[in-house]
Amino acid sequence: MKGADKHPGTQEWHSPARAWRARVLPLFLLTLLAGVPLCARADREADFDAANRLYEEGKYADAAAAYDTLRQTNPGSEVLLFNLGNALFKSGQIGRAIAAYREAQAMAPRDPDLRANLKFARDQVRGTTLPISQVEQWLGRMTLNEWTVVTAAVFWLWLLLLALLQWRPGLRPSLRWHTTGLAAVAVFCGVCLGISLRDRRSERVAVVIVGGTAHQGPFEGSPTAFSVQDGAELRVLDRKAEWLQVSPGQRRIGWMHQNQALVTSGASRS
Repeated sequence: MKGADKHPGTQEWHSPARAWRARVLPLFLLTLLAGVPLCARADREADFDAANRLYEEGKYADAAAAYDTLRQTNPGSEVLLFNLGNALFKSGQIGRAIAAYREAQAMAPRDPDLRANLKFARDQVRGTTLPISQVEQWLGRMTLNEWTVVTAAVFWLWLLLLALLQWRPGLRPSLRWHTTGLAAVAVFCGVCLGISLRDRRSERVAVVIVGGTAHQGPFEGSPTAFSVQDGAELRVLDRKAEWLQVSPGQRRIGWMHQNQALVTSGASRS
């Protein structure tokens, strides 16, 4: 089940109701591999269908709550996160929707519907927010695991080529540029992997869920640094007690209460 709701403008926003069955392995296979009792999985399927029905009936807040409850027992499903983001967006919770989309995109970075909905949600945010660089967009086309596999494959291919040249020295003149080029590709992939690993493990982004003010210091009485809107994405620089030091870039820094935002990894900035 997948359709499209048209919103003003040129960007298309896709409705949820993605069937879990269409995006997962057969039920019996998952049961055997994961050791999940058949009745428990059947219950989750029924709960997922019930959440989809709530969405189709226009009960978006209830659907979002149902998807969120399911997420507690199935945190690794991009389908569930996609539907959760759509329900949150429809219920007017843009920041929470963006956070859900970002989490889903870390698992499925090339999903066209997911990318379209995330872009549409971001387009609704006005004012201060973290810009997305071309490098982030490009690196975000692959997951951290995919970058790891590609880097390892290129590196081992280069080692095999070196071993071949040791075994057949006569091939060195004809394969010299191949060896150099493959080494350069391995270094390039390693750099991309390092940046992706940093973004995934070290860098944090705060997605604003309650619009308001970022202060110049970590307390309520501090002067205003800048205003933030629901859905704004800000880089987290530091944390003190219940306060987050954030920046939208351009050398602007402020402090906001942690209840105003959801902190996510720096990945999925594409």
